[in-house]
Amino acid sequence: MDIAFRKKAEEFISCLPYKQSPYGNRNWGHSWHSLCSYHGKLKPAIAHWLISEFTSEGDVVLDPLCGVGTIPFEACLQGRIGVGNDLSELAYVVTKAKLEKPNCCGVEDVIRQLDEYIEKNKSSRSVTEYEDFGFNGKLPQYFEGETYKEILCARDFFLKKLPAVSVEEALVFSVFLHVLHGNRPYALSRRSHPLTPYAPTGDYEYKSVIDKIVQKVNASYAKLEQTKITQGKAVFGDYRDLAKTGIKADFIICSPPFADSIRFYMQNWMRLWLCGWEPEDYKDADEKFLDKSQEKNFDLYYSFFEMCHDVLNENGKIILHLGKTKTIDMGVELSKRAAPWFDVVYLASEDVSTIEKYGIKDKGVTVEHQYLFLQKK
Repeated sequence: MDIAFRKKAEEFISCLPYKQSPYGNRNWGHSWHSLCSYHGKLKPAIAHWLISEFTSEGDVVLDPLCGVGTIPFEACLQGRIGVGNDLSELAYVVTKAKLEKPNCCGVEDVIRQLDEYIEKNKSSRSVTEYEDFGFNGKLPQYFEGETYKEILCARDFFLKKLPAVSVEEALVFSVFLHVLHGNRPYALSRRSHPLTPYAPTGDYEYKSVIDKIVQKVNASYAKLEQTKITQGKAVFGDYRDLAKTGIKADFIICSPPFADSIRFYMQNWMRLWLCGWEPEDYKDADEKFLDKSQEKNFDLYYSFFEMCHDVLNENGKIILHLGKTKTIDMGVELSKRAAPWFDVVYLASEDVSTIEKYGIKDKGVTVEHQYLFLQKK
């Protein structure tokens, strides 16, 4: 066992540096962490400190279940090579935009092509499309009619390109995903919520898809131009196939879905629709995604740890950020599944049962955040 790694882990848990000022601030972090709102995202400050404390400049840091790329993006900000993998089109697109350095002129070309596509096709679209679809409200109810037609056209534009989008297309699509719904003037929707699209309120007001995208792109680039960032890589696919890609990593840092977690695909239902989901896709989504399938049996993590062993370099290490409930000790369960390939260096917990959840009605059942430190055998 790497004694130095264990000592670092103990020191990290003893002080939890991400809770100290200014890192404990709710909005701390690079603005591109908020390139697209996403329910279930890891706090950037946690990713920042795990990267800075346990990895070195130039290391390849892999997150096999990366969501919208918080961990690999933070790695790139700190001179590491961040690699993020996810099976969700939504997560992949946003991660690609963050990690692979979109060219400004190329982004302008994509916006021009999108504008032309919308103008050419919007007259053929109808406000009755998807009129029976929606979870917190029916989809057309969120938007003024002409805005909704533009959204339908823009959706088609990007779906013709997925998943083989360029990084410039990924950035424009990520921005489009972000402005789709919210409670501030940037949003295309009537007043809702930026994370979970609760039933809309307020007036039906026309808002131009192109104008809202351009405003967000300009604001995002203003922040990125001031940033030194290493080129990373986004991968679209099942984590079980990562070894086949030839990717090798020095460190895996990952926050899998917590035990008894809410259905992320339901909280993000409208943005997933924009990424190509149809109403029937939500019916069998529990079988496709880890957050619900793991509730039946944690044995699926055997394949996860086997993949981690295959892609990690010699002496490679893993840090997992987990969620413990009153009935499920996720750290203990995953330690058992890791045992054939990894030594457990340290397992520790942080009590979060009293932490306030901002703006989200479903607080979940997590009572502790756990950190599981593993070393390759």
